[in-house]
Amino acid sequence: MTLQLMSSPVTVREDAYVTHVRQLMRDGHRSLPVVDSQSRVKGMVILTDILKVTSTKSDVTVIGYVRETGLANSDFAPLDVARIFATTGFDVPVVKSHEDHTIVGVIDSALLLNALSFNKKISIDAVMTRAVRTCDATDPVSKVWLNMAQYGFSGYPVVKNRRLIGIITLQDILKAGHIRLEREDERGSGRVHSPAVEKVMRTPVITVESDSSIWEAANLMKQYAVGRLPVVEATKLIGIVDRQDLVRAII
Repeated sequence: MTLQLMSSPVTVREDAYVTHVRQLMRDGHRSLPVVDSQSRVKGMVILTDILKVTSTKSDVTVIGYVRETGLANSDFAPLDVARIFATTGFDVPVVKSHEDHTIVGVIDSALLLNALSFNKKISIDAVMTRAVRTCDATDPVSKVWLNMAQYGFSGYPVVKNRRLIGIITLQDILKAGHIRLEREDERGSGRVHSPAVEKVMRTPVITVESDSSIWEAANLMKQYAVGRLPVVEATKLIGIVDRQDLVRAII
């Protein structure tokens, strides 16, 4: 079953420059397996770590930013892979065997979600995160970008007058082309004019209510290809739930 879920891996060498990794991540990768010269998995590198390295440091390699990760192989069932994702929160590398860590594929969270069964009796209220970081529609995108790099969140609900009006993610910012993968001065000291969040954010927002089930939330994530859902009562934001929250609920 694991082989049916995995896709061809995009990898980076452990001696690769961060500038090269940045370019790959512009294409939509939030995490990448790091391999040695023999294509053996050494760990993962994730986008929010890469954001912390200034683009002027062109000689920095990813070796100092490699995170430990669990490994799957062809013997793993979807629930085995889910246990790894529940812990790490990023893509799961698939290797040849327990002894041979040569990479053969990768399973991302969207594919994993499709292979799992979710309980209709478990409510979102039981698994959601209540302390939600948000941004204002009038905030400059550069400020949100810096917060993403500092706090490690890859998506922020957008509020205006305490109402949820949109959502902005790392990929939204990258696709809009308004900002480069580097640290920018929040005060706009220079390089490019940073637009307001409302110019980049995604609307309408796909939301879920707190008394909905994790089964309903999983179906919404699959249908709209999103990784997180704001939780609302009417239009009031009360929490957020992501793929990792849902997977943890069934582990």
